[in-house]
Amino acid sequence: MENVFEEIRTALVRAFKGLFSAYDVFCEEIQRTDSADETAAAEDWIYIDMQPVVNRTVNRWHTDRQVFVDVAIHTASEQNKTYYAIIPAVDGLIRPCFCFADRAITVADVGFRIEDKVLHAAFTLSFRDSSPEPEPLPFMQELDTNIK
Repeated sequence: MENVFEEIRTALVRAFKGLFSAYDVFCEEIQRTDSADETAAAEDWIYIDMQPVVNRTVNRWHTDRQVFVDVAIHTASEQNKTYYAIIPAVDGLIRPCFCFADRAITVADVGFRIEDKVLHAAFTLSFRDSSPEPEPLPFMQELDTNIK
């Protein structure tokens, strides 16, 4: 079974690849930005950065978690009007509810900004994680004793 962060990452990649099938979608590293070829840097790509922010103990079996996600979207045109056209689609992908594994998380808001000719969509996933309660120990059996 994958851990919760891997489940989120997998769902994000799948969702963005489904919406923007012509784009390269990365999470860990962008292989093509190190290229000396100028055309490679002008491609359409999406980089997803996840940062676990909070793990707060509720009780022995429950943990509240917050994961900050910053999605950087680059288009070859690098024009703001292209980014403005993309914003509603990205917003609909994330809000009002983002699903991963067996969960559906309500996302209250998504912040957008265009910085260095790249569109950024930033949001926080807040949810409670539960671990299974261990089975209770069996009750003590009757003890047969002989007292003389």
